[in-house]
Amino acid sequence: MRKINQKITSVFFILLGLAPLLFIFVAAFKKHEIRHRMQEELEKGQLQTVIISESEVIWMDKYEIWVNNSMFDIRTRELENGIYTFTGLYDAAETLLVKQERNAAGETQEEDTLLSQLFKSLPEFCGQHKYCFDLLSRRDLYNPYITTPPPPPFREILTPPPQS
Repeated sequence: MRKINQKITSVFFILLGLAPLLFIFVAAFKKHEIRHRMQEELEKGQLQTVIISESEVIWMDKYEIWVNNSMFDIRTRELENGIYTFTGLYDAAETLLVKQERNAAGETQEEDTLLSQLFKSLPEFCGQHKYCFDLLSRRDLYNPYITTPPPPPFREILTPPPQS
């Protein structure tokens, strides 16, 4: 019975560890699918023109910008006197995906801080040697066999450099 519980627990933690990777793969697949669909729409759809100054352009990648709180897929672009003229289509599906990613990243920020604090405190409680009873002392608990500091990585040069 104990081995079954250990296996179930290990599978649970493996799946828990793989969850972020699964999220990344699903998001990448959705992006690829959306971009493929938008390429087809750019070829046959009615294109829109957006005019924005160069300083206000928010590039998402080489062929997409963020305009009016939505993604805009670019078919052509022209830069003239610091003003861009983009021709393309607004992409509602990818806008929704980007907003979901941003919301998910914002919600987990507090959880990430808690996890980082936990991992920072772990070395204080887990020594590398077998018997560690005195956790509150300030002595080196990780490697008590080193008594002298390691030698410096560079040799000291005792003569002055040559003068020309």
